[in-house]
Amino acid sequence: MTATQIDLLESVLRTTRRLADRLEPRDLERPTPCDELDVRRLLEHLIGWQQIMGACAAGLEPALADGSPTYVASADIAGDLRAASTALVNSLRQRNDDTIVLPYRGSTSVDVMHAEQLAEHVIHTWDLGAALGVPVSFDEEVVTAAHEGLSLMLGESFAEMGFRTPVSAQPAPTELARLLVRSGRSPADWPTP
Repeated sequence: MTATQIDLLESVLRTTRRLADRLEPRDLERPTPCDELDVRRLLEHLIGWQQIMGACAAGLEPALADGSPTYVASADIAGDLRAASTALVNSLRQRNDDTIVLPYRGSTSVDVMHAEQLAEHVIHTWDLGAALGVPVSFDEEVVTAAHEGLSLMLGESFAEMGFRTPVSAQPAPTELARLLVRSGRSPADWPTP
């Protein structure tokens, strides 16, 4: 993974952290565009997988239970997100190998893992912003890389568990909106100011 790839991921994670830093306890129960997850569960998902990917990048055994992350939201969920995302980025920056061993896939190209993580975090950061009524945008380079990552994820056996079939027949007005539609979301249903 190149420094530029890590920088793109880090920029997305900064946006995610800024949104989490503004959370009030009542926000944790808000629904998100990721139908099965409210804000609390969405952040548990993100933090848990950041912890797993960070451990894998560091060559450590990740904390899993039945193939899923073990993280449960604490009273300082924003602090947990900050710690997990910082550890993930630091582990990726220190990694020299071209492959990484992932619990659900085995040996994987670090570039593939990065692209998928970027897509996952762009999409879920938008989910978080939409749930909070806060507009979220990303640089063109980030969105282009996220499209590549989503294409990789949609080709995996686990895609049916994590993504709905795109529902919009309308052309998406932006590349970010097109990414969201490809992931099964309806951005028009979640307008932000």
